[in-house]
Amino acid sequence: MFLRNHYQNAYITHDLEAAMTLVSDRWGVKDWIRFEPDMVLATPTGDKEASVRVALGWCDDVQIELIQPVKGWTDPYACVLGADRSDPTPVFHHVAVRRDDEAQMRQEIADLGLPVVFEGSVPGLVFVYLDARESLGHFFEYVWADAEGWKGQGWPEGKAVKA
Repeated sequence: MFLRNHYQNAYITHDLEAAMTLVSDRWGVKDWIRFEPDMVLATPTGDKEASVRVALGWCDDVQIELIQPVKGWTDPYACVLGADRSDPTPVFHHVAVRRDDEAQMRQEIADLGLPVVFEGSVPGLVFVYLDARESLGHFFEYVWADAEGWKGQGWPEGKAVKA
C-alpha cells in the first residue's frame, strides 16, 4: 500500500547543471523542468528556511528529480553528499509517491509511523518527507497536488494513477 503510485526517484548533487548533463547523456532524460524555490519547511522543531535548485525530468514512467542544496536548512538534503564539492555525481536520496487525497495521505503517513523530517507546500502541492533510513536506507516523500500542481510537475498526460 505505501509504495502505491511510486513515481519518482530523487538524487542530490553539488552541481545541478553537471548532474543534468550526466543523467541526460547516460539515461536519455530530456525536457527538464527547473525551478529554484525559497521554502519555509515545517519541521518537528519549528519552521526553517531553505533554498534549493531543482530539475525534474521523465524517463518512461519514472520521474527523476535532481536537487542541489543552496542555502539555509539543507541538512536533510546535504547529509547524503560527499565532501568533494567538485563531484557532480547525483547521490540517491528518496522515492516519492503520489496521493490524490490529502486527508488520506496524512492518515497513511500517521499509520506508517515513520519520523517526519519536514513538510512544505507551494500553491497546489504539499510534500512530506519521512525518515525511512532504518528500514529502506533512504528518505520517503509523500506528494499531494491538485491538477495544476501535477501539471506543473510535468505529469505525463494520460499517465494512469492507481486508486
